Amino acid sequence: MTISPVNFILIRGGAFTMGSPVDEAGRDDYRLFGLKANENRHQVIVSDFFMGKYAVTVADFREFVEATGYRSDAEKGGFSVMFIDGNLEDRHGVNWRHGVTGLERPEAEENHPVVHVSWNDAVAYCLWMTEKSEKRFRLPTEAEWEYACRAGSLTAFNTGENLTTAEANYNGNYPWNNNEKGCFLGNTVAVDSFAPNAWGLYNMHGNVWEWCSDWLGGNYYDECKEDGRAVNPAGPVTGSFRVMRGGSWSFNAGRCRSAYRGHSVPGLRYGSVGFRLIFVD
Repeated sequence: MTISPVNFILIRGGAFTMGSPVDEAGRDDYRLFGLKANENRHQVIVSDFFMGKYAVTVADFREFVEATGYRSDAEKGGFSVMFIDGNLEDRHGVNWRHGVTGLERPEAEENHPVVHVSWNDAVAYCLWMTEKSEKRFRLPTEAEWEYACRAGSLTAFNTGENLTTAEANYNGNYPWNNNEKGCFLGNTVAVDSFAPNAWGLYNMHGNVWEWCSDWLGGNYYDECKEDGRAVNPAGPVTGSFRVMRGGSWSFNAGRCRSAYRGHSVPGLRYGSVGFRLIFVD
């Protein structure tokens, strides 16, 4: 039997309904790069996997950089994308060492999720973890991520029919489905903040978006449904955008829903996007 590394949890595989019902609030509220990815429900089976309890932290990523000399896409490109006064703007000189304001992270934020990292950076980190541990680490597939986030729930959030700012870090000025407003912290929080979901995973809703391995297929769910019950779906073979899941500190509650599908080009990096790892036996 595989021994789990520290802070990884065995997620027993199974069947689940992926996607959202057509009347789920917030289902059609967002387009990025002019693309809308549908959330049409379909049946999926996933196998067992181990998932990190937490998103990868600043300290984790620092260890990787110091061990390998790795230069991130933000460092090579000279900028990252930040959420400023409600808009996304390029901020020069910002990289993984910096927080959501563009200032260098203080020591107190070493246990916050690393941000300003691209999909490419996340994959490089996975390869390093694989090489040093002799276990195969990778990003979760979109199906694995949603299965783990839901933790057996069928509702819009793993917390039930609402998500409050006492349960997750998002922009509480924009609650889900006309619920009561909450607070807006304007920053990430430590990866062990808030209560974990039923399977022991922290911050699957909010804090930072998390990169998944899949290329985005806007109609991929419909293709899976036509083929019957999908087994370990890994997304389209090619594409232009990689999937991001979970919402973040800067976004509304609707984008934190278990079924919500974010996306971006793999080389871009943001002050609201990080990642977590899985490994398989």
